[in-house]
Amino acid sequence: MKPISRRRFLKLGAGTSLVLGVYLTGCANESLLQAIPTPPPPAPAPIPSPVPSPAAAAPTAPPMPAPSAPAPTPAPTGPAFAPSAWLAIDTNGVATITVGKPDMGQGVRTALAMLLAEELELDWQNVRVEQAPADRRFGNQMVAGSASMRQLYGPLRQAGASALAMLLAAAAQQLQVDAASLKAEKGIISHAASGRSLRYGELVPVARTLPVPASAPLKAAEHFRLIGKPTPRVDNAAVATGQAIYGMDVRLPTMRYAVVARPPSFGSQVASFNADSAKAVPGVTDVVQIGSGVAVVASNTWAAFKGREALQITWQAGPYGQLDSAAIAESLRAGVSEPAAASAAQLVEASYDLPYLAHAPMEPMNCVADVRADSCELWVGTQSPGGAQAAAARMLGLPAERVTVNVTLLGGGFGRRADTDFVEEAVAISQAVGAPVKLVWSRADDMQHGSFRPISHHRLRGGLDGQGNVVAWSHRIATPGIGGMGGQMAASNARLPYSIRADVDAATVPQPVPTWFWRAVFSSQNGFVNESFLDELAAAANRDPFTVRRDLAQSPRLRTVLELAAEKAGWGAALPAGQGRGIAAHVEYGSFAAVVAEVRVDGGAVRVQRVVVAVDCGVAVNPLSIAAQVEGCVADGVSTTLKSAITIAGGQVQQTSFADYGWLRIGEMPVVETHLVPSSEEPGGIGELVYPAVPPALANAIFAASDRRVRRLPVRAEDL
Repeated sequence: MKPISRRRFLKLGAGTSLVLGVYLTGCANESLLQAIPTPPPPAPAPIPSPVPSPAAAAPTAPPMPAPSAPAPTPAPTGPAFAPSAWLAIDTNGVATITVGKPDMGQGVRTALAMLLAEELELDWQNVRVEQAPADRRFGNQMVAGSASMRQLYGPLRQAGASALAMLLAAAAQQLQVDAASLKAEKGIISHAASGRSLRYGELVPVARTLPVPASAPLKAAEHFRLIGKPTPRVDNAAVATGQAIYGMDVRLPTMRYAVVARPPSFGSQVASFNADSAKAVPGVTDVVQIGSGVAVVASNTWAAFKGREALQITWQAGPYGQLDSAAIAESLRAGVSEPAAASAAQLVEASYDLPYLAHAPMEPMNCVADVRADSCELWVGTQSPGGAQAAAARMLGLPAERVTVNVTLLGGGFGRRADTDFVEEAVAISQAVGAPVKLVWSRADDMQHGSFRPISHHRLRGGLDGQGNVVAWSHRIATPGIGGMGGQMAASNARLPYSIRADVDAATVPQPVPTWFWRAVFSSQNGFVNESFLDELAAAANRDPFTVRRDLAQSPRLRTVLELAAEKAGWGAALPAGQGRGIAAHVEYGSFAAVVAEVRVDGGAVRVQRVVVAVDCGVAVNPLSIAAQVEGCVADGVSTTLKSAITIAGGQVQQTSFADYGWLRIGEMPVVETHLVPSSEEPGGIGELVYPAVPPALANAIFAASDRRVRRLPVRAEDL
């Protein structure tokens, strides 16, 4: 994929193309989406909600606010049809679908394009998918909160249906027949009675003169040709052959390369540095101090890194030079309040600890910035195109429209690339040296100077009546939180999907370690705590943990995934000594998941053998992509349960690479089985859904295998 220029993008709206544009507003009500606003588009009237397909046997999900989108405006006549948001069809019949959401491996470019292609009856082999730059016409382009499909399922289908209505009307004019007598299939409109047909490309000159209907009938699910069918990602061949363009792959003719020397400990500042010694390294052209440290600019990355080594930089110590993980943990324990007292036949108490975690994407942070006198152009893998645009515009005092953001593929994000710190560094360096610059973070830079999932400490007290029923649940949390969202955010994500009256409160305990949104945010921690403690209550009541969950499930959809996962995993079947099964569930983003893990415990070693996942995410647009995201969640969950933690000593992060920030190796990956519940419900989120259930399923399996409870992560040999 070549970086799309503004000139090339604008050409989509002119010439011999049929272009359909629909503006979007609104976003899912997740904290991350609220925390980093993108410039709002105009606020026209919303598109009417599509008529739902006939309900299947699947139960109903909790109501979720539908994203709003304005009605399409009538298309002007003449060659210039209108600015395009998503679709262009040329006179050769080639359909270009432009996707506004960045793809960080979740397959969103494929799945979103499938929606429009489905309703428009396109020949999938004749579809080109392109990535949109930052542009208000696409509304909130951020990918976060597992929201992309929830935001766009209705609007993109409606856009495709409206475009098809225009093509049918154009064909009816040209063939002089009633539009109702026509049938569209794979880019061809046919009139069965006369045996005549027209390709979409032949209809462009007439179709582009017609008004865009405010709404058009949507397909019934039984007529889907693409939705629900396993579909390989459109980028597969390019990625496999090395032709796909990630941020790290961007090259400009006059581009220089930059790295930044950042403070070794939290709160320290630059005291002095020797620019001349760095410039003595062949290839180094500039040394400039910026807000985050000292940047070394060179003609290649090797020279930039060697120049950074030669800086002879000294640092003024900050106030946190003695900070370490033990002190942070102690402050959290001191900051957590006492769980509420409970009147019950039996009380159960437990404390849990979860560490800081790095995002650790395979592609470290990078950004190409070209700052000019009155404009700026960026090439960047970002989860927030609008956020990157707004940050650059703010720094340079430019209107947002003078900042072009070309969005590349992302080599992993997990929330990290929704931040703009690396973009701001690249802009500052390019402005200082007056040339296009590619900023590159090393793996150690990424590991030590990023922002981390916050640490947290949890205390719980639960009560059982004489029949072993859960009658009390009190959960107290202490965490530094994220920005201004600390205890309140942690508490809001501690909700239970079970019929248990939970008393939850959280305290914010500030720390100097920078924190940021991490896959599933606080659900990634509360999921482990809640599902582990529920197992502890089940064990205290001498009840089966699957049965307890099934009986307490608030939603029939949750019961369905629990039953499916247990059935497929062979729940209750005997296992050899030293092996065990554990179960956990998670409900969020309008979706439901249950996970059963099988592990073997041998002394202080844990081997995860099999993970069975049942998912109800509503309409499964692309089952291949869903399975891939489930597998990614499992890989992350096994890694963070058994291997991964960020630790602090001397006021700085100790980990520098995957050598000391342990992550799952290929040979350690368990067998993963993904089972989807057929559903006609509106799609829910999937990218973060399964992760919160994986660590507790593993911990509960370890207990079943060894009779040892896991209450802190990662698992340590001495805990087994």
